[in-house]
Amino acid sequence: MFEIGRIRFRPFGREDLSFMDKWENTRKVTLYARGEPLVFKNSEVIEKEFEEYMEDDKKHRFMVELREDDKNIGIATYKERNKKVRNGDIGTYIGEQEYWNEGIGKEIALGLCEILFFHKNFDRLSAWSSNFNKRSHNVLESLGFKQTGRARKSGYMLGKRIDWLMFDLLREEYIHNRDSNLENILGDKKEEYVISQCKLTLDDE
Repeated sequence: MFEIGRIRFRPFGREDLSFMDKWENTRKVTLYARGEPLVFKNSEVIEKEFEEYMEDDKKHRFMVELREDDKNIGIATYKERNKKVRNGDIGTYIGEQEYWNEGIGKEIALGLCEILFFHKNFDRLSAWSSNFNKRSHNVLESLGFKQTGRARKSGYMLGKRIDWLMFDLLREEYIHNRDSNLENILGDKKEEYVISQCKLTLDDE
């Protein structure tokens, strides 16, 4: 498990498929999580995707919990693209809508950056977002991601073709701004994180 701020990452297990069934079939959640919001997934499809994840050692999925009460609230994923130059694709969503607009999305994205850049030494991370998903853009840009591509009319949403935007961030860019990211997003929980996860005191930074 990995804890940062208000949240905890833990491995996604078969017992969590009921949450996926709920979230993947909630229209407003899929509107922001995928490019085909009206194509819902039945339990058989969800279980098949779970089996594929388990067989692919490049794909990793975490359940995101609130530390305060162990409540499952969302999903965080990454896929490793290249083991020589360690590129990864990341994705997140909060399935429980009452936790939207609470800053938790930034903590989830920060957690993935910490795992992949600081602990696993990835070289580059990328993320895709629909052109209208301003919340996602804000989360990514707050961590230093830059928009580096646009796949025009490559998605379909509410009867219209949409663009997908690609954002990326290099390890050296993240490390350069790491301290301020931790401060801005974690606030008074920064010291707890640094001590417990990085095995450092603030004086050692």
